[in-house]
Amino acid sequence: MRKFRAFVIASTLALSSLHGATALAKGKASKSKKVHEDAAPTASAAEVNKLKAVRLGDPKAGTFKWGMKPEEVIAQVSKSIEKKYEPRIKQSAQDPGKQQRIRDEMGREIAAVKKSYTKFEGNKSGWDVSIIGPEFEQNTGEAVIVTKEDVWTRYFFFFEDGLYKMFLAFNKDALEGKSFQDFGQGMEAKYGHAKEVYRDDKVKGGVHHVLDHYEWNAGADKLKLVDRSEFYGVYCLVLFDNEVSHRLAERRKIVNPDQKHSDSLVEAVTAKEDDGRDANDNIIDRLTGHEVKKPGEDDGKHADIVVPSPSKAPTPAEVNGSSGSESAPEKDTSVGNNGAKSNSNSSKKKSKKNDATDGLEL
Repeated sequence: MRKFRAFVIASTLALSSLHGATALAKGKASKSKKVHEDAAPTASAAEVNKLKAVRLGDPKAGTFKWGMKPEEVIAQVSKSIEKKYEPRIKQSAQDPGKQQRIRDEMGREIAAVKKSYTKFEGNKSGWDVSIIGPEFEQNTGEAVIVTKEDVWTRYFFFFEDGLYKMFLAFNKDALEGKSFQDFGQGMEAKYGHAKEVYRDDKVKGGVHHVLDHYEWNAGADKLKLVDRSEFYGVYCLVLFDNEVSHRLAERRKIVNPDQKHSDSLVEAVTAKEDDGRDANDNIIDRLTGHEVKKPGEDDGKHADIVVPSPSKAPTPAEVNGSSGSESAPEKDTSVGNNGAKSNSNSSKKKSKKNDATDGLEL
């Protein structure tokens, strides 16, 4: 009898253990499935390497690597700029004056990159209300370097003196008037299928479900396509070291626990007084230095991103203004047979179709 009772108890315990193990396995499988469903697709490694290329679209010429010091990035950018000017310098070998002007132009561009190096150490500046305002916080060991390239303006972000993120703001002509969804489909054709991430904006009468960004995994990195067209007229690719980004997020929580992660310019533009009047109805004019219609009345005309190259922290007008601070390239003043200046190069340039993939050598 005792043996029978012991057998029954043992059998019951065994069945209970088996049922628990099965339920646990099902739970793990369900969780794993959810994680898989929520995970972003993997981007093309070859295309991601092109984003990191020192020379646009040419990884064979060298790539920027995470962890690089600011001086290393500046050195690589300087070499790239020198390479860009090399053909023009060679072509002007028979005209020493013209060649020197081209060298001076090159020197100013390199100097602008060096001067753009900014540490975010608590002094509010134009950067806080610029296109990269949501990309950094003060007093957390962050810094930025900026350079203009053919297709975009590239912002190099550093954490604790190590490169960890690149923010690439496309020039407006690369957008070709495409909506964010249309442009996103073009990026998916290049980098592979992406995860669409939506946000809910509170509006009168309910909530508006809006496409916030496209997202890819890229090994240990993350790649995003974000929409900055409402106030800046451009779309941007953001490539970053995911592990370092998590460490930085923890630092931000400690240093700035009450910090709101939002675009201060957007908040300024959308701020309302109690009487319903827009308290900042000319905020765009004040920040850009030229007339722009109010939100909701935009005529679709946006200026390209202008890179500030200050010796001190830039003002909002300097960061977002449309007045060019860059030197104009050396003009071709060659005279044709009829005595008129040749405009063939400028005509070709105007007729060239700009595309988001121009210069990427795809």
